[in-house]
Amino acid sequence: MKILDINLSKRKIKVIDEPSLKQYLGGVALATQLFTERCSPTVDPFDPENVIVFANGPLTAAFPTASKMVALFKSPLNNELGETYAGGRMASALRFAGYDGMIIQGKASHPVYIAIHNQNVAIKNAELLWNLRSVFSVGRILRDAEPQGPGRRSFIRTGRAGDRLIRYANVNVDNYRHFGRLGLGAVFGSKNLKAIVTEGSRDFDFNDMRAYKKIYHEIYNHLRDSDDMDKYHILGTAAGIKAMNALGGLPTKNFSQGRFEHADAISGEFFAENLLLRKIACSQCPVGCIHIAYLRIPYKKEEWDVETTFVPYDYELIYALGSNLGIENGKDVLRLIELTDRNGFDIITMGGILAWATDAYQNGIITPTDTMGVKFEFGDTENYLTAINLIIRRKKANDFYNTLGEGLDAVVEKYGGEDFAINIGGQTPAGYLTGPGSIIGHMIGQRHSHLCNGGYGLDQKYLTNPLTPTEVVDELVKEEQWRQVLNSLIVCLFARKVYTVKRTLESLQVVGFDWTEEQLLSLGKETYEKKNQWKKEAGQKINVNKLARRLFEVKTPHGYLKRDYIQEAIKYYSELTGIEVVI
Repeated sequence: MKILDINLSKRKIKVIDEPSLKQYLGGVALATQLFTERCSPTVDPFDPENVIVFANGPLTAAFPTASKMVALFKSPLNNELGETYAGGRMASALRFAGYDGMIIQGKASHPVYIAIHNQNVAIKNAELLWNLRSVFSVGRILRDAEPQGPGRRSFIRTGRAGDRLIRYANVNVDNYRHFGRLGLGAVFGSKNLKAIVTEGSRDFDFNDMRAYKKIYHEIYNHLRDSDDMDKYHILGTAAGIKAMNALGGLPTKNFSQGRFEHADAISGEFFAENLLLRKIACSQCPVGCIHIAYLRIPYKKEEWDVETTFVPYDYELIYALGSNLGIENGKDVLRLIELTDRNGFDIITMGGILAWATDAYQNGIITPTDTMGVKFEFGDTENYLTAINLIIRRKKANDFYNTLGEGLDAVVEKYGGEDFAINIGGQTPAGYLTGPGSIIGHMIGQRHSHLCNGGYGLDQKYLTNPLTPTEVVDELVKEEQWRQVLNSLIVCLFARKVYTVKRTLESLQVVGFDWTEEQLLSLGKETYEKKNQWKKEAGQKINVNKLARRLFEVKTPHGYLKRDYIQEAIKYYSELTGIEVVI
């Protein structure tokens, strides 16, 4: 395996060529090994010694939906292990450039970007790109500045949020995908790293081309013909808005209710009928789940001058800046998504912060003096747009907006309002108010994401026959350990039912990994335990007392959450893993 090793402080670049790394397959297992070797659990996230590790997988660029890249780092948002994934073209571009991963450490003396063109890797000046108003402008400039070779190209970059060390800044990937959560963009900013350009044109061989074609087409045909995958192409994940609303699990107005009276006006159907422009796909994906809307924004009404832009949307973005803020129409949701995305914020976290600010303002915890005259009210798009523009100014706005840039935990510590601060594991949860499985899943998930273990799906599966707290934890841990395997391949989790154990083993065999089912399961468990060990050394604790009171006051499809149920589950999880809990 070949790993790029880049030290920004020393401006040194080398290639690690280590065959023994094949025992980790790739993806998150490989990244975890490299990260835990290099990064101290006690390092400050903004210290130059914080490490960023990127890794693709053994199936990358070879099999359908094997389009993901993982990034590991210490998170500046929750001071835990940062783990985030992105689609787009980066994984395949790095694979075609000849690399299985990349390690970045140190801090440049001035803003830089990394340019990778096969074996030619350079650290280049990015001072003119720093603090540009739009992350999309950065991409356009880099596309012109970097030579276009015969290979696949990818452009990842931060927006102003990353440059200004906002702790929930994301990294934009090829315009419409993101390393979205836990503040990777802020870690880029702390290293004076603006962007990474990757272009690769090398090839690679298969052990048995006939076997490769057979398993490839089996997987491809399943993806193409499966009803499970159709939903992602037709309406995308936005199809879940109406379904979750009907279930009573759509977080609305800062999780104060599970149904939104205007859900139809922000649904996947509404977007498709009125705002959808086109659908696109990540590399190696036949599904095409990325839905792009067309947004027309007047800026000189009297002269009919308009700005037109393309805005990606999905379920999580619509929940975060739609139902959870009480926004009543799809176009206004797009306006909020566009501004948040342009500046490089994590959209889910931004939605949670604005929702908290609305409740805090309505309850008199923050005042018009704090907000600089912004009147936070659910459904008020214009004031939310103003607030986003003030958050990006940080201290140039005032102390309140500067603190909002530090994340919800920091805001609550300074201003209060913990009863309605919906934060689990230091970040705003995904948009599922489905019951205990979702909440517990976020709490014990290693990156505190719904994608760790699918707790929201567990709630729906056992809606009429609820599990005990220990059964919930057992199911979640088992699922998360298997997802370590999928995230080591790396395949999109939308295709998790397609990549069965049998197909996974057959796919690995043709790319040079003659593994058994036992080896796969062992890798998943070992990776899970290795990450937990690092998190324990970093001082991670699960604090049940930090769960907002509101989560126990709103009715879910399983009824009202019971604190003793959550406590029993978390105690049992602590016994299984050794992770410390506070109850």
